[in-house]
Amino acid sequence: MIYLVIFFILELMVITNNSFITNFDSSIQTILQGMVSSGFTSIFKTVTFLGSPLMDLIYLLLIAFLFLKNNYKQTALWIIYLLISGNIISFLIKITVHRQRPLNAILPASGYSFPSGHVFGTTLLILTIIFLVLPHLHNKNWRIGISVIAILWLILVAFSRVYLRGHFPSDVLGSALLAGTWWEFSELLYLRYHATIINLFKFHLGNQKE
Repeated sequence: MIYLVIFFILELMVITNNSFITNFDSSIQTILQGMVSSGFTSIFKTVTFLGSPLMDLIYLLLIAFLFLKNNYKQTALWIIYLLISGNIISFLIKITVHRQRPLNAILPASGYSFPSGHVFGTTLLILTIIFLVLPHLHNKNWRIGISVIAILWLILVAFSRVYLRGHFPSDVLGSALLAGTWWEFSELLYLRYHATIINLFKFHLGNQKE
């Protein structure tokens, strides 16, 4: 609920062109403008490609496949549901808010600006890795190390989108909040209907045996 409330407040401020948000965005963009160089641009173009919605889709489907292969069918289906439903929600918000992208983009991008598809997809990916994949690792140091790397990757992807002027800073902040909200909602939904899902699996498997 905290994520959701903060996200809606931020969305409302974006829609109304609130002065606090516009000043927040412009101040950070001004700072990053002084950092622009060919070296940084090459690095962040690579980062933004590896953190693109298409790549996040591939990563998450690969994780779902590995869970399915290891007989974690419910987890695999939940990841697919999270991915599909989350992207639908993100798209609907984009076309509703209708926010134009920043001017003078270093790497031009199509579509609307709020929220960032890159950061939304990457946040879902990182949450999936931390809460679903890493618990299967027995080595605590590995879990901590991978968690730190995953969070740093999310920060790097978010930074690349603002640096390349594909998004405003408030776009990437809103995306992370939206992804966190959708993750928590999907988790609660799964736990609420867990027994129903189990029964559906048993019914389906029973029919296959017959």
